[in-house]
Amino acid sequence: MATYPPENVASPVSSLPVEILILIFDIYLSRGPVFEDEFHGYYDGYLTSRCSPFVLMQVCSHWRSIALATPSLWTFICPSYNPILYIRRWLAICPKYPLDLQLSRRPINQVPRDYVHSVFNLFAEEAYRWRSLSIELDPEVASELVNVLRSDSRTIPAQLQDLKVEPSPQDHFKVPGSTLEALVALLPGLKSLRRFIWVDPWGKISLHDVPWMQLKTAIIKLPSSVQQVFSYLSQCTSATEIEFHSNTTADPTKTRLPSYRFPAFTLANLTVLKLSRGCDPMWLLRHFTMPSLQHLEVGILRRDQQVLEDFLKRSPSIHTLVVDERYGEDDAYADEVLISDHEILAYLTSPCLRAIPRVGIDLLYTKERILALIQQRLDAHRPLPPLLCWRPSWYQRLVGWWDKLDPKYDALLFSYREGAVELSPEYEFDDSDCLP
Repeated sequence: MATYPPENVASPVSSLPVEILILIFDIYLSRGPVFEDEFHGYYDGYLTSRCSPFVLMQVCSHWRSIALATPSLWTFICPSYNPILYIRRWLAICPKYPLDLQLSRRPINQVPRDYVHSVFNLFAEEAYRWRSLSIELDPEVASELVNVLRSDSRTIPAQLQDLKVEPSPQDHFKVPGSTLEALVALLPGLKSLRRFIWVDPWGKISLHDVPWMQLKTAIIKLPSSVQQVFSYLSQCTSATEIEFHSNTTADPTKTRLPSYRFPAFTLANLTVLKLSRGCDPMWLLRHFTMPSLQHLEVGILRRDQQVLEDFLKRSPSIHTLVVDERYGEDDAYADEVLISDHEILAYLTSPCLRAIPRVGIDLLYTKERILALIQQRLDAHRPLPPLLCWRPSWYQRLVGWWDKLDPKYDALLFSYREGAVELSPEYEFDDSDCLP
């Protein structure tokens, strides 16, 4: 490492004012969204020497003393397998600050079953300071969380703004439905709750007691009937971001259309909406107007382009639209009837869709058919407008138009403009089906 004489160093670290160092530390520890991954959590053992703020304390004694004297650096806790006394000391460094907590069995495997329970009991002593909580529930922890929410006004988590609940997917840690129902019934008591995430892809409970009207963000992964999703969504009058994700089930009661009429609703504040195909989005959208909506992602259970276009006309602020028939990995019950060439062209040439700056379509085999359709239209002297095909994730192949792809996430497969198709190197190695 190069060294420099003192006269060439404008401001050595040791001479920086404490206030500046604290600001630098806070920026260094900035974690962005409370929950980095809505469905799977961001569980990592933060109480280790390689993780912040401990890494700051290893630089020098000066930094160590500043870090220990700065409570704001110690408000986030995600335990690995640490002694309870260790965690208690961590909490003692920031005795009056709001806490952001994560607790899951996943990063702390092969520990006594009661360890997670013991850590939660320690967290529960500070419930009045909870600001965000991301928690994987086993039966014992779920029961204790219910008790915390039932406690008196002095200890209830009245400051809790962000809550992510994920019942354990493991059979031997399965939480009884009655306990989950009791937990949901107590959520209206959390008056500060603004962001709610529930991840239970095989669950069977209802979320009718959730205080939907006070939420700003709701992200739900739970099998639900279209009536249930309609009920939840129609109550989200304050929300700006909503996502309902449900695997399409073989149970016909989950996808059968209701026989009675539903009222129309306007959600004036919503800017982001994502609906999986299990929610039957085309049926839902016909009942809603969302004048502020900017970003829409929908799966397709029943194809109905006219319903989609009518909704888009009622939502003039949309700048991003993704239509994915399989919606991620939910392809177990994909429609066996392949989309026709006429349907593909109707989406890609629709004036209503063409008015939107960012549109990506992933209907069954659209990517595999589009090159042949481009050539057919050229041969007929009716060329298609410019198109792109790209891979934003391993399970999506979008065809459409996009003002600017992100090279970090989006792999361009081919582009079409002015009668010419340009294949990218990624196209040859793409792992989707070959052209028929």
